[in-house]
Amino acid sequence: MKSKNFITGILIIFVGVIALLAALNVFDFHWSIVFRLWPMMLIIFGVTLLPLNDYLKSGLVLAALGLGCALYHVELQRYNGNAITRLYNNVKSWSIDISNDDDEDDEAEAEEMNDDYAIDQHFSEPYAEVDHASIDIDFGAGDLKLKAPCAELAKVDAQSNFVKYSFRSEKADENIALYVNGKGHSKNVGKKNENDLYIALCAQPVWDFSLDMGASEAELDFSPYKVSSIEINGGACEIDLKLGDSGCDTKVDIDTGVSDIDIEIPSGVDCEINIESAITGKDFTGFEKIEKGLWRTPNYGQGEHKIVIEMSCAVSDISVKRY
Repeated sequence: MKSKNFITGILIIFVGVIALLAALNVFDFHWSIVFRLWPMMLIIFGVTLLPLNDYLKSGLVLAALGLGCALYHVELQRYNGNAITRLYNNVKSWSIDISNDDDEDDEAEAEEMNDDYAIDQHFSEPYAEVDHASIDIDFGAGDLKLKAPCAELAKVDAQSNFVKYSFRSEKADENIALYVNGKGHSKNVGKKNENDLYIALCAQPVWDFSLDMGASEAELDFSPYKVSSIEINGGACEIDLKLGDSGCDTKVDIDTGVSDIDIEIPSGVDCEINIESAITGKDFTGFEKIEKGLWRTPNYGQGEHKIVIEMSCAVSDISVKRY
């Protein structure tokens, strides 16, 4: 393998994936932040010059790209526009006007903003006696939290100044499917972005949970719920996931880029972990390694129910513990 060609291929694929995710509005993308992180190119170029074998070089390049993604996420949280936008805002702030025209303009802008984006959005689905339910969430950048069970079938609360959510349900026989979709807008470029989503579900049906997210933090406590499957697709994200003894088998499928994943499972439930990862820090306390990429709890298969976790991650720190 020629390291030069391989590393070039990695960089092209990486840029292509980022461009695709940005085009699909998975996360906010700003070139001005990328330009601010230009020293990362020096680090990658330096790695290619080191007298190391090709596999180690490739691993270091992936780690550098992962670090770049993490730094981009940090910069995105405090992003206040590109250089031109910031200069315009600074010049505008220097002007002194004894009239109240600016205040009136600001109020008009705020009213227009509230017309386009409901800062607080609330949705709910009335309780329905169904055996099985599913919820599909399309979530970009921000914070998502699964709350304690509610009296309704589902309750959704959103606080965002750049994402507008829609909510719908589809019922078929004894099953019901819920869909939560968020669509971002560039109107708030240069402002402090806020996007918080809170979900509460009914504890009666067995749930299938699907989540697509970008540069986000997700706090998902499923211990009060009966869960059949959990599917999470994310970019640079932080995931705290807690599972309970739901009385049924549970399949967890996580596919992320740069991530920090902490999972808690009950000690009385059998669990299997299958993992594919480029560069990963692993802490699987209470598990036995069966073979490469496969871990199981002791006496796996003898319990009444089991949890199967499958993970595919790029650069990640993963912890799975029993409680």
